[in-house]
Formats: sequence, structure tokens, C-alpha cells
Amino acid sequence: MASLNCFASSFATPSASLSSSFIVATTDACSMTATDATTLGSRVLRSLVQEASINTQAQSLDLGGIVWLEHLNLVVGDMSTATKFYVDFLGMTPERDANPKSNHFNLGQQQLHLAAAEHDGDSPQRVTGSIGLTVPSLQSIRSRLPRAKSELKGSLFTVEGDDDANVLTVTCPWGNVIHLYDISIDDEHQCTDAASQSSSKKMVVFHSSGGVYGPHRMAVRGQPGIRYVEIACRKGTIDSIAEFYKELIGCHVTRTKGVAIVCVGPGVHLTFVESEQLTENSVKRMEGVHACIYIPNFQRTYNLLKERNLVWTNPRFMHLDSCETWEECLSSRTFRFKDILDLETGEKILELEHETRPMLHGQYMKVPPYIPN
Repeated sequence: MASLNCFASSFATPSASLSSSFIVATTDACSMTATDATTLGSRVLRSLVQEASINTQAQSLDLGGIVWLEHLNLVVGDMSTATKFYVDFLGMTPERDANPKSNHFNLGQQQLHLAAAEHDGDSPQRVTGSIGLTVPSLQSIRSRLPRAKSELKGSLFTVEGDDDANVLTVTCPWGNVIHLYDISIDDEHQCTDAASQSSSKKMVVFHSSGGVYGPHRMAVRGQPGIRYVEIACRKGTIDSIAEFYKELIGCHVTRTKGVAIVCVGPGVHLTFVESEQLTENSVKRMEGVHACIYIPNFQRTYNLLKERNLVWTNPRFMHLDSCETWEECLSSRTFRFKDILDLETGEKILELEHETRPMLHGQYMKVPPYIPN
């Protein structure tokens, strides 16, 4: 794969190429799972997001467009099974007592907001690519595998790629591919900045290559969390997706052939990947998935999206917010958009709902209850 070129946001310094040492292992190339999801694989994705983080921070420490990805919202089949997978097996912390309708499952400072399908026949939602989670202990998760295999028998739950102590790929009971990374995976990272590592200043050491907050880390701000979301998209659309996030949202976007990596917080990325294997069924199954994000330029971004008729009120969440007018957005401190457009033609090329909040929202950088497990 060619070296990566970075399209920085309008808030960043001029773009530059990523390190020429970046090489994608051909043995981890794009594959299709039994559930029609397509993924580049855990190793390739790790390399991509690490290089994107290093490159972005080398250019600018200003996040620009999106400063935090707080949660992903997914519809699941039922909450009892979801709890067995996300809490009992993966070790997330539920925010409240068991609820048959919905719950929030916490990992570090981020969350999965899960809701049971409301009507018989409703399909659980499925990300077209994969979700990358950094966890406190893969050893603990592996110790819970026998119970999970027993309790989740008959579902789409599977375990793949169990040949690396620090990486594990699993499929959730409804077909979402999840790449798991042990938080210690980068502890043996070879330092490339000996001067910083030997500095007498603690913060210099912490943020250096090899430091606890180094840009190479798969940890999210030093903690477990949602490290990335991989989203498969149609061939020929990646340039338009990159331009959408760069021009309308103001994000740092790292580009390579067929891939756009959008920075959505410190060490967090949306990774868009062109796929010839993407099916209409896969696209349909992802409709309704949403990401909750925080942005520094709330009114500016609202105006840019409103000009293109992209601001949207989700009828499913009208008990939370609406955004038919700017006044409604101000009152709820939220607006939503879901359509990603080709900015030149106006054609819709992708759907991903963004629950969009300002940094002055009362829940910005909230600390949900979380017990590493």
C-alpha cells in the first residue's frame, strides 16, 4: 500500500506524508466475515490509526473539527444477551441495573448505548466494518471464553484470530466484528526519541514516543476505550468522504488509497475503508447506528450543514432533543446529521448519524462509572 498522505483540517498546519516505514501486512488484507461485514483486520487497522495519530500530532495539537467520541448507539436483539456479551464476557460496566429496553455499557470514559429492538422483525444494527476496543486485560476476557461460548451458543458469536496474546477478534451475537487490544500492547514500543525519554520533565516523558500518553498508543487518553470504528464504504467514494469531514466539520483526515482516517478525539478515529465486498444488505443493517460527538465550532458547523439541508431531527430521540431550528439546537445543545455527501454533486454517499454536541454541553467529558474487568 502506498505511503499515506494527510489532508489536515483548515485549523491545522499544512499536511505531510506519513512515515515511509508504514507497511501494511498482506496477510491481514481486507476480508469478509460470515456476517457480511468487511474488515481490514486488527493488525492493519492498528497500524493505520497509530500512524494517523503520530502524523496528526506531529503537525498540530489543535483537534479542530471533532474533539471527542463519547458513545456509539446500536440496536441489539435483546438486552439479556447483550449483557452476557458486553458485560459478562467483555467486562464493560453497566451504567444502571438490568433493563429489558436499554442500557449504557461503559469502557473507560466512553460508552456503548444499546437498545433492544422495539418490534418483532426489527433487525439488530451492524457496523459494516468493525469496532476497535482497547481493554484492560485480554487474559481476563480469554478466561471467560468457555462461559461465553456456552451462554451465547446459537447466536452469531464467534472468536477469530486468537494467535496473539495482545489482540483478539470476536463477533458479537448479532454480527458486529470487534477487534480487542490489550492496553499493554504498546508497552514494548521502541522509543524513537531518546532525548524526550530522558528528559527531567515528567510531561515531556509522558507524551514522548514510548511514553504513557505517546501518540502511538492504542489506549484512549491512557485508558481502555473505543479506539476506532471501521466503516466500509463503496468504491470511489473515499475522496468525497474525506472532503466532507475536512471541509464541513473541520477534522484532521489522514488519507491513503481507499482509506480515510478521521480524527474524532485524542487517539480516537473513524476509519472509512472502500470495499468491493460491501453489500446492500450490509448498508441497510447499519442504518440507524449513531456516534455521539463533541465539536468546538457548534454554530459554524450547524450553519454549514443547514445550508445543505443536512441537519436532521431523529424521531426516535425526540424525547431528548430536536433541531428543526437554531433555537431548538441552542435549547438542547444538540443537533444531528446523518447523510455524508459528495460536496460537488450533492449526492448522498454514506449514512452515519452524528449526535452533535458543543463543548459546553453538560455531559462533555463526563466520567461514567467504570470498573476494569
